Amino acid sequence: MANTVIVEKHLEDQIARTSGGKRGGRRKDGAKPERHNSKDARRALRLAYRTRRGMAPIYATSALALSGSVLSTAPDGWKTAVAATVTTAALTTAWGRWEGRVGKKRLRKRLPARNDFIAAVSATTSGGGLVTAMAATGGVQVGGSPFPALLVAWGLGHGIYWWRRGRRTAAPVLDLTEQMKAWQDKVACSDGSLPGSTLVNVITTDYGWTGVIVLKKGNWRRAVSAMNDIAGDLDIPDEMIQIEKAVGMSARRAIIAVFNRNPLQKGTDHPGPRILDMTTGQAQVGIFYDGEPAHYAFWKPSGPVHSVVYGATDGGKSRFLDMLLGTERHNGIVSWVCDPQGGQSLPRWRESVDWYEDTAQGGLAMLYEVRKIMYERSARYSLMEFTDHKGRKLRGRDHFVVGDPDPLISVTIDEAHRVLKLQGAVDLVFEIVLMARKCGIKLRLVFQGPKSNYYGSGPESTDIREQLQSGNTVMFRTASTLTDSIGLPGWDVNPSALPMYWPDKTSTAGLGYIKGPDNRQAMFRAHFDRDPAHWATTGTTPTIEASAAACTGKAYTERLDRLAARLRGETVTLPDDAIPAVTAVVSSADPIAAATAAIEAEAPAGTDETVYAFLLQRGRPVGRNTIAQETRLTVGAVKNALTRLKREGRAIATDRGIWAHPNHADIPVDTAELAEAA
Repeated sequence: MANTVIVEKHLEDQIARTSGGKRGGRRKDGAKPERHNSKDARRALRLAYRTRRGMAPIYATSALALSGSVLSTAPDGWKTAVAATVTTAALTTAWGRWEGRVGKKRLRKRLPARNDFIAAVSATTSGGGLVTAMAATGGVQVGGSPFPALLVAWGLGHGIYWWRRGRRTAAPVLDLTEQMKAWQDKVACSDGSLPGSTLVNVITTDYGWTGVIVLKKGNWRRAVSAMNDIAGDLDIPDEMIQIEKAVGMSARRAIIAVFNRNPLQKGTDHPGPRILDMTTGQAQVGIFYDGEPAHYAFWKPSGPVHSVVYGATDGGKSRFLDMLLGTERHNGIVSWVCDPQGGQSLPRWRESVDWYEDTAQGGLAMLYEVRKIMYERSARYSLMEFTDHKGRKLRGRDHFVVGDPDPLISVTIDEAHRVLKLQGAVDLVFEIVLMARKCGIKLRLVFQGPKSNYYGSGPESTDIREQLQSGNTVMFRTASTLTDSIGLPGWDVNPSALPMYWPDKTSTAGLGYIKGPDNRQAMFRAHFDRDPAHWATTGTTPTIEASAAACTGKAYTERLDRLAARLRGETVTLPDDAIPAVTAVVSSADPIAAATAAIEAEAPAGTDETVYAFLLQRGRPVGRNTIAQETRLTVGAVKNALTRLKREGRAIATDRGIWAHPNHADIPVDTAELAEAA
């Protein structure tokens, strides 16, 4: 039997159906159709979407007010607000510091700028705090509550940064079109400097524009080497373009910056000794052309970092050293300074460092005292008890910790070539460079340029330069294009091409390149210390520890008396034992006899027989450094002993730094020994 559906009709239903009017007509009561309301809503949404970037602060402020009001109606709404604030802050922090890869594919191209990261964290934490407070106290409460004013202040504060950032980074479409078109027509064409390359990510800046060069073939070095040719293609001055490696990107990409004014021309003032971060050992000593800080490492977890500073006259070396010495004085670092130019380069530090010498002989005496302290600390640290990061108590520390228990000693020698010319100085510096870092001692040598003759004579001079340049290398304007690649090996930069004057005829002192923690092949300019005397005359002078002072000689213990006499205008001489007999014959008319006498005077008793017995027992060629480690002699003593044994026919040099007993000279050298000697 079929189902029967009974439908009841009522008078109200008939009235409702007949009162609807014609299709598309208006209701008799004057109300708009629902369809018109939906169109208006869609128009409003489209307008909101088109203006989303400019109106983002207003939308965010409205969202905060709405969220606080909604959560205030719930009994525990403030708890939800707290959880949302913590989660949002954590996600923002991860957004600012996360970067990853999947295989060769980079999941994220670049980290946000530091200012953008700070603004984002501020917006999330302060906004979350406002929502939590509103949720706990009953919402916005217009009239008798501070929340409306706080919301307006929050929106204006973060909105101003948002709008200014948009104007600063957004490049006009016309400018982008012209830059890219000029690149394609003049640089990337078949007869251009970089055929087939493309220019992407162009952004206008306060000083011009920047972009990313994508090469068709080769790597970023090709773009760097073609920098001057690119300047010619774009018809701009050489000094108004900068190209460097795109850190974290493909090797085929390079960063290009074109200036309409050099951002380093104005420079920056030295903000004071607080530039040193005591947790990392790095100091912000200047800025790069894009405003990012340039860092110099005083130390790292393994110990102090040696340094070398190059620069021609009026390059900015002295003012740079003023800044470093002021930083050391006010951060507990012991400074020893030698200014062989009679103290004229660094005169303000004569009475403001632990030890100051103004002659080359005084600098050599200082190095001998450094070696004494190095061995005193080494012997003490080898038996020192300490607790490692896992809480274990161990004996014998193989690294240096700043201030635990001794201070870092920084030895600065200006015009260092004058000291290295003295007999015995090269071997002494080489020994210190190799061994002093574990004992908390760093060397900072300053030269006019990186020429090999500045480092003295002998094969060790090259080793000294390589060891120093493996730390911090600061290279201001130099005088010769032939030495650019020596001072910064592997870098495609030309410090000798840096201008001496800016277009307004002011000095470019402090402009150069720095190889340090940043490792950027880009121009930087050091902070300018307008008043180094302030930092030299305030604070207290750090000094070495008592155990180190006890092992030094009169050259150190009588330093203040000599300084006082020098300031009174008296003629001052070093103590008789300040420089060992190795340098007493420097003025001899026979340089060969002087060198022979120096070698004999340097050798401890029994050194020759110890080295000869080791070579005989070893049975194969061995490196000089290995001999020193196994026999517990200094590298300088081993070198001198080998020289004498070679003269007597009891040792043979089979390779550079490799020695053997005459009976074992034909045995092949181990690869490990060659690597150690290198």
